Amino acid sequence: MIGDFSLQHLRNGDEIEDYLELMRRVFGGESRVDLMVKKWIGHQPRMTLEEFFAARHRGRTVAALCLIPSEWSIGEVRLRVAELGCVATLPEYRHLGLQRKLMAEYHKRVLEQGYDLSAIEGIPYFYRQFGYEYALPLDEQTRIRLGEIPEYKSACTIRPFTNHDVSKAMELLARSQRKFYVHSVRDEETWNMQQKTHMVAEYEFDGYCVEQEGQMTGYFRASQNPESKELFLREITDVNESAAQSIMGFLKKIGVQSGLENLVCTISHHEPFAKYLAATGHQGQLQPYAWQIRVSDYMNMLRKMKTLLEERLRASEHNSLTAKINFNFFRYTVRLTIESGTITDVQRLEDCEDRAVRFNPTVFPQLLFGYRCREELELTYPDFIVRPSHRHLIDVLFPKLPSHIHTVY
Repeated sequence: MIGDFSLQHLRNGDEIEDYLELMRRVFGGESRVDLMVKKWIGHQPRMTLEEFFAARHRGRTVAALCLIPSEWSIGEVRLRVAELGCVATLPEYRHLGLQRKLMAEYHKRVLEQGYDLSAIEGIPYFYRQFGYEYALPLDEQTRIRLGEIPEYKSACTIRPFTNHDVSKAMELLARSQRKFYVHSVRDEETWNMQQKTHMVAEYEFDGYCVEQEGQMTGYFRASQNPESKELFLREITDVNESAAQSIMGFLKKIGVQSGLENLVCTISHHEPFAKYLAATGHQGQLQPYAWQIRVSDYMNMLRKMKTLLEERLRASEHNSLTAKINFNFFRYTVRLTIESGTITDVQRLEDCEDRAVRFNPTVFPQLLFGYRCREELELTYPDFIVRPSHRHLIDVLFPKLPSHIHTVY
């Protein structure tokens, strides 16, 4: 209890409805955020009422946020991820420090539950005060006017997606995700939730299967916004050129029939379909936003990545390296002890005497997750410093690589 305010988790139906009303008031009913929260409460298998945090004043929810459990993969190493979602405060209760107090409770649960990192899509700048840094691409888009798509002849069969297609779709998505260094992991329960609700995040979608020679070779998801006259391609697996042309023709047809004007592909620029579309005379690929990430413990993260880092050493000139490498984070140091290319220990030191590798701890996730390379970070941040003697080793351990997070709720 803080004065007339209390911080708590949701407990009953009345508090749930009050929470949903806060979502409607802050985000607007047209945003469908309240429907997304309702979906999580009713269908998300790993979310309990303990994942919903509320600040209440005289029996009324005035500020809130939630923890969305998910799983990501970094170089095939699985990470437990807490996504911070639906951060909302009524206008008349802002600037009272309520979100700071809720955020403290949220991060306490992140640590207690053993999450490796916390992530948020979030508004610009605000979350820096809580230790978050932009570290993975988000909201990549490729746009084209439907009228500019050629009249392609279909070289494959496109049919509605059914529940029976989930197993094959999981296999196809997993195969497509291999090109991404960091990607989300969508389990069968989440697939079933999305199929049951026909919702991903806050939007509804229609799913389609792509078949060639009687075999399912891909799938994609689309949704429409009649007000903006836009057809959205929300998700797609790897496809070859003939399948991509068939899908373009299919999307053009349903878009024109619905009176829409533009196709907006909210998929990675590294997807084959985005590349095929870019070759047709598209309107452009917009500058993406980015996921904001807060790593719970760098020492534990590096321990989890031990096998991955060793693989990179073995594939380099450092395959027989024996050394103690100190990552100086200015307030403490994480030491990697390496013997003949094998990491034998990762430990925290409280001194910062070794200055060969000095990492700005706030922006280190950019290097860790392959979002920026060492050279880019050194040019951008004067407090990100690697001596010439260690630059090649750091480049080997932390290369810049493409990543993409498919929505998992």
